[in-house]
Amino acid sequence: MSESSWQRLVVKVGTSTLVDPAGHIKYPVINRLAQTLSSLQQNGHHVILVTSGAVGIALEQMSLSQRPSSIPHQQALAALGQGYLMSIYNQSFAFYHQLTGQVLLTYDVFDNPKMRHNMINALETMLAQHIIPVINENDVIAVDEMDHRHSFGDNDKLAAMVAQEVNADGLIVLSDVDALYTSNPALNADAKPIHRVYEITDAIRCSATGSTSNFGTGGMATKLAAAEIMLLNHSKMVLINGDNPALILDVVKGKQIGTLFEEEK
Repeated sequence: MSESSWQRLVVKVGTSTLVDPAGHIKYPVINRLAQTLSSLQQNGHHVILVTSGAVGIALEQMSLSQRPSSIPHQQALAALGQGYLMSIYNQSFAFYHQLTGQVLLTYDVFDNPKMRHNMINALETMLAQHIIPVINENDVIAVDEMDHRHSFGDNDKLAAMVAQEVNADGLIVLSDVDALYTSNPALNADAKPIHRVYEITDAIRCSATGSTSNFGTGGMATKLAAAEIMLLNHSKMVLINGDNPALILDVVKGKQIGTLFEEEK
């Protein structure tokens, strides 16, 4: 892959990248993410950031050790955390002279032609004006993700859907693992990384036992679901470790980092 094959990209960051296992916000990681995406945007790339983490960040603000089971309590945390999350992003990106704009989405935006059209227009206008859209699901209104019955899947699916709507060249997913493995590396010392995936098979799904933090809602299965969306639409996805967001630059340069999901050519 060449850098030109990533002219327009969507980057998805999960709660585990923004919040450590103890529930503390990882400010240095967020700063490196802002620096990396700002560099790409200012060098002519179109960048969209899809972020989770509102509830995870609110847990620290409220001195809570785990997500409450009550949906209304989770809604309140989402409202609290989303504002603080955007303030962190705004401050981090502003240091690199990069503008950002908040976009909160729900499922019906994709199902309603008029709303979908409005969303695309807004995103395209922001990109044309060199603004990085920062997208999250509106968990204050849409609670499906919170009860896990019908969700974007910790925003992995949302990121893939956004990538398709804006005709992105690809999706880069930041996770708490280095790649897709043959089995859970935390449980099996013999687990091997899978660097290239051409299609999502049953064998690949069986390997989807990656980790999930106590503060997020996703896992490897939701990342494979996002990868499948990208592959079915003849696009690509790369899964990398989120602890060093600068790896995004290596992906864009075509280096073999993490796991590349792309059709065989």
